[in-house]
Amino acid sequence: MDAENAARVLLANPELAAFVSNPVHLELQALSRNRARLRRQLKASRMALRDLAGSLSVVREALEAATMALHKAVGALDRQAKALVLQSRPDLLNMDGIGPVLAACILAETGDIRRFNNVHHYASYAGAAPVERASGRVKRWCVNPRGNRRLNHALHMAVLTRLRLDQKGSRDFFEKKLREGKSKREAIRCLKTYLAREGITFCVGG
Repeated sequence: MDAENAARVLLANPELAAFVSNPVHLELQALSRNRARLRRQLKASRMALRDLAGSLSVVREALEAATMALHKAVGALDRQAKALVLQSRPDLLNMDGIGPVLAACILAETGDIRRFNNVHHYASYAGAAPVERASGRVKRWCVNPRGNRRLNHALHMAVLTRLRLDQKGSRDFFEKKLREGKSKREAIRCLKTYLAREGITFCVGG
């Protein structure tokens, strides 16, 4: 998956400067990616518990213990993520829809923000900038399958939070895109592009 992710990023940004890591970035990457793995395991463990209604008690007890251990591990990583974000870029938490966990992922996957020439390059790197597809005389803008998919997912979650809380007028923007004839997925992608561009402007300005 790491090799595939790197290839997607390179295809989207062939002139992107190399990612130069430092100890904080390496720790954020390890923390963010391991948290994602543990969250998947925790979800699977909870689903298994839900389906074990008539199973042996010893099996249920083992699964309950594993679920509790995973829950505690994720909580510990969440606290560590918040501490690292507060240490490196606490101002990122001032962006609407961005909490400690998403901030840690964004910082881990972005690296040095100065390696992006402009907001459009960053949106492309995140896979949040649409790409043009043409068939004969018909041209349309489609989802970008390239870019950093972990960063893309973090932006997606931030957009859903903004829509739920109607932050920055996100709901009005979303409804406007629907009236223009876009589907819900297309409207969300527009918000994601806006958030990516806002993110790099915010970070550089900060």
